[in-house]
Formats: sequence, C-alpha cells, structure tokens
Amino acid sequence: MTTLIVKHTVVKEKELKTIDRWMLTGQGTELPEVLQGIYFMDGNVLPDDCITLNATWDAKQLTLQLPVFGPRQWTFHPSLAGRGLLQLVKFFKLVYEIRFEDETLRHAVVTPSILGFKTPRWLIEFTMTQTEESVNGEIWDRQNTLFFRLIPAGGYILRKIVDTKGSKMPAFGKMLAQVQETCLIVVNSNA
Repeated sequence: MTTLIVKHTVVKEKELKTIDRWMLTGQGTELPEVLQGIYFMDGNVLPDDCITLNATWDAKQLTLQLPVFGPRQWTFHPSLAGRGLLQLVKFFKLVYEIRFEDETLRHAVVTPSILGFKTPRWLIEFTMTQTEESVNGEIWDRQNTLFFRLIPAGGYILRKIVDTKGSKMPAFGKMLAQVQETCLIVVNSNA
C-alpha cells in the first residue's frame, strides 16, 4: 500500500474490502443515528467512491459541516484522476454544508463552500433525499443542478454499506463489485 505525504497531509492507499475497519461511522458522537455509517456513492461519475457523514453536527440548525478533505472522511480512486480530485478539494478547501429541512432528516440541501465561501444556490444546488423505501438512512437520492435548477448535472444513489456499529450491510457487496480494490484516503491533515 502507498503512503503519500503532501504538505502536512498524510494520504494512504487502503483496501476497500476492509473499509469497515478504518473509516469511522459516527457511533458515539452527537451525529443522529440516521446519518451514521459509511456510504457508497453508487453511480457517481467522479473518481471518488465512499464517504462517512461523521462530521460536525449542529442540532439546532439541523446542519452538518462535511469537509471533503477531512481525515478518514472520503475515499478517492488511486488513479491519476482520483489523485487530481484529491488535490483539487484540498486546494479549494471544499466543505459541504448539509442543511436538513426539518427534524425528520429526510431531505437536505447541500451547499458547497470553496475557500470558505458558500456557492450561491442559484448557481449550484445539490440535494440529498432519503428514498421512500429507506427506513433509517440506508438509501439517499443525491441530485445536482446548475443555474437556477435549469441544468441537471447528474447525481447518484448514496447507499449505506456499513452501519453505525461497523457491521457490513447488504449493499456492501454491490459496492465491492463496482469499485477498484484500493482507494486513497486522507488519514491525517494539518493543512
């Protein structure tokens, strides 16, 4: 496995089949249980595969601050494209603010912040909606639109592959069948 150190940031290559051992689920934190676990971005065209929503939760605002470049937060392909995306999100300090519309936590607007500045919703709007068959955050529909929601910009299904306790879920096998064997992940960042 590869270890890279880039300006105070340690990036390691890890096997995705063991993601339940090295990526955090959010168990034992203030993060609502419906958001805990590890997720696969099924259908994502970018060179990244899995995330955890184990990030800063504001219960009063129903908002999650998700740093894309945070330690053990996001997996990237070990390819040139994946390494490039990893460098871009680091350079632009990409953070997603996920703001839920109410306490049911079934629908949220996802606002990217670049270099500390929120992108205007008229320019970019991402959404995250728990599907009807999803009971406890197992399946989310992620949609992206641009320019006053006039231009669809793709999306994917966010599938929970590891639950809050670290147990593999049925979608785990689907994830392994669709991804490369390894991924890159930030393990430590002082940037």
